[in-house]
Amino acid sequence: MATKNARLLTLVTKFRRSRILVVGDLMLDRFIWGEVERISPEAPVPVLRMTNESFRLGGAANVVNNIHSLGGRVGVLGVVGKDRSGSMLVQELRSAGISTAGIFQENGFLTTQKIRVIAHPRHQQIVRLDRENGDHFGGRIRQKIREFFLRQAPRYDAVVISDYGKGVIHRELLEMVARLADEKRLLCIVDPKKENFSVYRKCSLATPNREEASQASGVEIRNESTLREAGRRLIEMWEAKAVLITRGSEGMSLFRPGREVRHFPAVQQEIFDVTGAGDTVVATVALALASGSSYEEAAVLANLSAALVGGEVGPVAVAAEKLKQSVREQK
Repeated sequence: MATKNARLLTLVTKFRRSRILVVGDLMLDRFIWGEVERISPEAPVPVLRMTNESFRLGGAANVVNNIHSLGGRVGVLGVVGKDRSGSMLVQELRSAGISTAGIFQENGFLTTQKIRVIAHPRHQQIVRLDRENGDHFGGRIRQKIREFFLRQAPRYDAVVISDYGKGVIHRELLEMVARLADEKRLLCIVDPKKENFSVYRKCSLATPNREEASQASGVEIRNESTLREAGRRLIEMWEAKAVLITRGSEGMSLFRPGREVRHFPAVQQEIFDVTGAGDTVVATVALALASGSSYEEAAVLANLSAALVGGEVGPVAVAAEKLKQSVREQK
């Protein structure tokens, strides 16, 4: 075990040499915090006395933030509106020293914002409000995305497709990614969404959660047998080198063509919130694979990272030193 842990620690140290390009749907997460003291006389709903408000990077921006926090060098490609949320998101990335050259600020586009109302003291989410543009992307914006990707992708060690179904990830872009993955051996990690299940091809690794894996494969995952069938179908359908199905409290399952499935039990941890855990997983596996890890080693590190964010409320970034400490504590 000591040798295994030493190998994992070496990989995390190598993260700082890796360059990852994140392409996807950028979001700003807003949190309204308060205390519930009574029920409204106007309707049977709680009245929240607001005590605080905070903002965090969400969606693909959370993947970017995690890669940066884990020590990797990261670039970003996405779209925001010329609105307050878009400006805040861009400024937050710039403040962290992350280049925003690939973020297009577009007139008439509404930056995606998820607003969560949280009640103390148990951090209970009362309601979530979404402000979003929908899939109102014109051909001009999508062409700009593809042109930037074609110019910049060769400069990176890996590409992450962080798809939240908001329009940045589209058929022509995915066809371009598949072509580069096939011809140039581009290392590509895909976090999939239902809008593009039929289009993903040739990725190095896809990271669907259980629900996404069930929807994409057409197999409802209920037990070991259906899990294996779903994984087999996804490998075949997406022509992927590997598929890592995340299963919440049941851990993760790694599928590779012609190999036995590998299960990775969830790390025992008190879970407050799973928001952003998938972003942390995809950021960690991208850095691990770009640093020369095996798929199994990448899954182990991602499992540890996911446990670290599950103990927090909302999307958070995992620091490299915290991940290293988690590795050291493994027996």
